Amino acid sequence: MIDKEQIAIMIKDIERYLSDLEGLAISSKQDLEEKEKYYAVSMLVFSILNRTIDIGNEIIGGSNISLPGSYKDTFEALFENKVISSATFNQMVWLMKYRNIIAHEYYRLSTEEIYSLKKRISNVIGFISEIKKFIQKR
Repeated sequence: MIDKEQIAIMIKDIERYLSDLEGLAISSKQDLEEKEKYYAVSMLVFSILNRTIDIGNEIIGGSNISLPGSYKDTFEALFENKVISSATFNQMVWLMKYRNIIAHEYYRLSTEEIYSLKKRISNVIGFISEIKKFIQKR
């Protein structure tokens, strides 16, 4: 059984992180030359992506869907089981590639890549929307 209350908490976390990210007022990659902003954006993006994984795993665990072997597999399982759309699946897979780099090879990311991530993290809003629609049907 899917724990809808737990998913609601995770969604609120993501929404708070997205709000915090907007509050940093990053409007260009030059803004990320300040180390504090670079690190803040990186960690907020990382936290948002981790919570999307948590949501995916909660749905998978509560829906008798085969357990994923990787983060990409989490979103592939959601797509194959019609929880998320193809477009959302592709966006999340792109973001997960960078989530793993932040986790394991943080030093490799340029300010340009972090800025690109910051701009594309809004794709998570579509993910949340699709999750909410799925949950409402249950």
